[in-house]
Amino acid sequence: MLRISHFNKHTIKGDVFGALTSTIVALPFALAFGITSGAGASAGIYCAVITGFFASLFGGTNVQVSGPNTGLTVAMAAILTSFVAQSPDNGLVAAFTVVSLAGLFQMAFGLLKLGKYFTLVSYPVISGFTSGIGVLILLSQVEPLFGVPIGQLFEQATLFNHTNIVIGLLCLGLVYFWPAALNKYVPGSIAALVLATTYYLISDVNVPVVGAITSGLPSFSWPVWDTELAGEMIKSALLIATLSTLDSLMTSLTVDSITKDFHDSDQELVGQGIGNTIAGLFGALPGGGATMRTVSNLRAGGTTPLSGMLHAAFILLIVNWGGEYTAYIPSVVLAAILMNVGLNIIDWRFLKRLHQVPLFSAGLMLSTMVMSVVFDLVTAVLIGVFVANLVTIRRLSEIQLDNLNLLTGVDNSLSVTEKELVTSVENTATLLDISGPIGFGVARGLKQCVSDSEHQILLINFSRARFVGITSTIAIEEIIIDSEHQGQQVLLSGVCDRVIQDFNKLKLLDKIDSKHIFVTREQALHYINDNFRNHD
Repeated sequence: MLRISHFNKHTIKGDVFGALTSTIVALPFALAFGITSGAGASAGIYCAVITGFFASLFGGTNVQVSGPNTGLTVAMAAILTSFVAQSPDNGLVAAFTVVSLAGLFQMAFGLLKLGKYFTLVSYPVISGFTSGIGVLILLSQVEPLFGVPIGQLFEQATLFNHTNIVIGLLCLGLVYFWPAALNKYVPGSIAALVLATTYYLISDVNVPVVGAITSGLPSFSWPVWDTELAGEMIKSALLIATLSTLDSLMTSLTVDSITKDFHDSDQELVGQGIGNTIAGLFGALPGGGATMRTVSNLRAGGTTPLSGMLHAAFILLIVNWGGEYTAYIPSVVLAAILMNVGLNIIDWRFLKRLHQVPLFSAGLMLSTMVMSVVFDLVTAVLIGVFVANLVTIRRLSEIQLDNLNLLTGVDNSLSVTEKELVTSVENTATLLDISGPIGFGVARGLKQCVSDSEHQILLINFSRARFVGITSTIAIEEIIIDSEHQGQQVLLSGVCDRVIQDFNKLKLLDKIDSKHIFVTREQALHYINDNFRNHD
């Protein structure tokens, strides 16, 4: 949904200053990410332009600034390398088709209202995932810094470009130690870029440079579908869509914490999806919400989506006016900027506290980080989320098992009348009381609770149960069938409307005589007392 209603004349000044500030922060990163991906500096620049504009126009977070980021760049670099190696003719275009396909997946996530689920990832998985990305970024910058591939680092030490290394390390030190007080006026990345470029111009050093960016708009390219790469294209598109979604929604949550406002997660995914779909058609990298750029925009006065759109326009103007000057920027300064990003994105705070957290959480974080580096990002996230959810389900099931109680006459939850009735029928009936939500992990516990029952009657009370999952419903159905086979009669009481709807889906209530279904537990106890109690 187009959010024109957010724009007004009272916020324009703040939006302009926010856009200018975020543009200064974003430019070196857009260049660096483009080069690191293997698609070239312009792919990073036009990602910032296209996703920045359309995600702001159609998204659900007022001051979100979108563009290339670390995780997406690492993923795109791997996709480009793999696709070009497998299909020299169509590999490059197929890789950018993946970007558009990822955008369509993101729009589907938003339209299906899945936004809220992407933020339900456990912290150790997120920490391991982001730390793994940081390690990957550091490893990817070894070649730009030393001039030889990482695998040949020790074998070809004689080929090191020492001038390049010195410039890179000095720039890394400058960016890393740049005073926070100066950062709000001139970001350390801009200072490093200007100083390194100036040194290159006034000296006679021989170091690789970025190269000029062609002015004008990028050319449109029709997507292709390579049947040999179809499986990888879908998998890669889902990876990019997931990474962009996580980055964007995490940034949106950061904005919410600062502004005390609430973003629209699903609308944000639609906006990001539109931006990525268009970006792929113009040979740009995939983008997502960028926390550093978004917070810079917010702190400088940006308050509406116009700030993100102006950010994209300013980058486009700068590139078209001064794109030729990127020919004098040493590539190693961008490597230094990215190495600083890699160092900062590693979750050092969590790593320092690994000895304080539970063993499972520490192991989950470290294994996710290692899998991100050794295998790939999507495998790491999927396995991490799967393992974390299994453990969570087990813990919740243990808690829910406490909600299954066999009632006795001394139970404090009973009224005085119910205590008398329970005492009267406890030699005749087994009384199972269910409270709280009952998920699928409790199904086995349900059966075990009544497995030893030899009484004539089984009463299952649901007066404090507001949700019964499908697996537990089937378990209750099996209890009813088994009980009837053993000559035991089953009564139900206190079934709320929602649980009745769930039961009706499986026609569970059809398996019980309607006169054995009671509105309240007390009614059921009176019925048992009057009709089944063994009288002395």
